Amino acid sequence: MNSLLEQYIVDVDYPEVSGIEHLQMLETRSKLFVVESQLSATERRMLIAADHKLATQALHFLPELERFVNLADERRRRKVISEEWWWYLDVLVQIPALPLRSNKTALVPA
Repeated sequence: MNSLLEQYIVDVDYPEVSGIEHLQMLETRSKLFVVESQLSATERRMLIAADHKLATQALHFLPELERFVNLADERRRRKVISEEWWWYLDVLVQIPALPLRSNKTALVPA
């Protein structure tokens, strides 16, 4: 398994850790974005599941993350592209409800 993916899967299981670790998780996800097309079908499914967990648990990650970084400022500093939705957790939590889908691929851009 891709080592970045392995780390990301572990990271999304621990919303109670330090905001610095959450920031590293978002950086790991951005690195995965670059190599996503090289992942196997199984790895892509695992990535989708981890992304779904992060998206649906964003409220749990955000308070600690915001102790260390302002995500809006960080997006501007990093020149984050819109496809990197994980840098928008502060916006995501404002959506009334993330629909639960049996087809989790809906979270992944086509």
